[in-house]
Amino acid sequence: MAIATAILLGPVIPGAAAVRPSATAQRDRRVTLFYTAEVHGAVEPCGCTSDPLGDVSRLAALVADARRTGASVALVDAGGLLYPDGAVSAKERQAADLRAEFLAVEYERIGLLGAALGETDAIAGAPHVHPPRLASNLDAPAGFIRPPRVEKLGGMAIGVLGIADPAVASAVGSKARDPSEAAKRDVQTLRRAGAEVVVLLAAVDKSAARKLARDAGPDILVVGKRVGAGMARPERIGRTLLVASGEEMQRVGRLDIVLRTNPTGATEATTELQDAGGPAATRLRQEEIGRDLERLRVGLLQWTRKPQPQGGSSADDGTDRAFVAAKERERAELEAERVRLEIPWTPPATGNYVVNSLVPLRRSLRRDLQVVAAMKKLDQRIAAVNLKHATPPAPPEPGRPFYVGMDKCASCHASANAFWKRTVHAHAWKTLVEGGKQADYKCIGCHVTAFGEVGGASLGFTKKLESVQCETCHGPGSAHVAGEGNEQPLAVKRDVRESTCIGCHTEQHSDTFQFEPYLRDIVGPGHGQKRREKLGTGVTGHDLRSAALAKAKIAGGSSGAADPGGAVKKM
Repeated sequence: MAIATAILLGPVIPGAAAVRPSATAQRDRRVTLFYTAEVHGAVEPCGCTSDPLGDVSRLAALVADARRTGASVALVDAGGLLYPDGAVSAKERQAADLRAEFLAVEYERIGLLGAALGETDAIAGAPHVHPPRLASNLDAPAGFIRPPRVEKLGGMAIGVLGIADPAVASAVGSKARDPSEAAKRDVQTLRRAGAEVVVLLAAVDKSAARKLARDAGPDILVVGKRVGAGMARPERIGRTLLVASGEEMQRVGRLDIVLRTNPTGATEATTELQDAGGPAATRLRQEEIGRDLERLRVGLLQWTRKPQPQGGSSADDGTDRAFVAAKERERAELEAERVRLEIPWTPPATGNYVVNSLVPLRRSLRRDLQVVAAMKKLDQRIAAVNLKHATPPAPPEPGRPFYVGMDKCASCHASANAFWKRTVHAHAWKTLVEGGKQADYKCIGCHVTAFGEVGGASLGFTKKLESVQCETCHGPGSAHVAGEGNEQPLAVKRDVRESTCIGCHTEQHSDTFQFEPYLRDIVGPGHGQKRREKLGTGVTGHDLRSAALAKAKIAGGSSGAADPGGAVKKM
């Protein structure tokens, strides 16, 4: 594949650098490269969790803030950007297309240097894949695949290539070649074209990525498949550093690359980039040491407090003295390492290096207001297409109970209704409307009653069933209303089980959910008073939620996420 050459210069902002660099540091070349993978069409996270991570407006602000320091900055994606993992239903297809189109546009606006092609990117076929992708192992039409190229970023020549997920070939009408051979060829070609640092974006899992690293030898390989929460530390494979971001933009990767200049003015010649750690890596290691020391403390107490045999001595208690001594040495070494890590991080004295960090996109990070405005317009477009094709729920069936709405219940259960109005369930629809998501299939199902049920609610048809009402827990109430509560057997459920809750209270959408604590919040005077007394005093859902929110706030304030690259400021 032919190699293209491009010029990409980072902006220079007068007065942006807070620290005056030394003469040597001024000659060093520095680039900040943000990386993502498996975004899967997630423009923003569900806001129902205590610590929602993600949001393209925060990514845009993060990149913009890095540029304001005077750094040369770019963004890459290792595949899986556009569409959700798994099948997209027919009713959600148009909304998924709109999100994919939006992300493609915003990524290019942010400053996309290159993107690999993941399997989920091609769900809608080649015409919907934007922007053009890097895929050295595919034979595909021009305009859909672009060649690898050397980018001039901040005075540094960076070669960028991509390897597509081989499974995607048939979906885009292409043939896949051997990934290792294709990558090796283009890595070598990029180096001959003057690339000082070669970055491979690989839409494959870690096992396949390791083979690519061994066979092709790029300087940096960004993993693009099954990334999960990402890789907290780079993994060294020969000369290559493997890195991975978190999925759905939850943890964005940041690479600060520094090519050193020696006193003669020449770039230092090294066979590989050093992994220099950095403040984020130091914090991670300190946390690990803390856990290891606690484990050793507990273990040593157990190992040195064994009961002595009757009439025996401590030497006869069965303790393995050599083992205990080894664990005590391990503890001493860890304590010494912890002391060393208290010294502020400094870059390596010599050689080219990289500082890698994962940046959680928390609420504590600012949002790019231009992108926020565009996201609101996107919500409106999604609402319009969803409502245009919305269909009413299946009508009630003869002889089968159907849903009647809260007002019918309140006519007899006034005290229960008054109690319900003080719960978060009563405000579920309001929060959806305030977020502009009342016509979004991703959200609506857990903010109305009987969504998708016969005689229930559907998108665009929620009248009388908005918010989480009585019938969500107690079942359809038409027969109970008709019998005025005297029907035998009772036509509604009184004792609600946890299985009723977990359809919506999942880890992804309700991370602090525990059945009994949450139940304490929704039963009480006029509504399950005896059940509340049986539950007794104890932690409530509100307590769990408040504690988690406080923890998230602390994490956002202390993680240094807003400036994870502070470690490589010019010195």
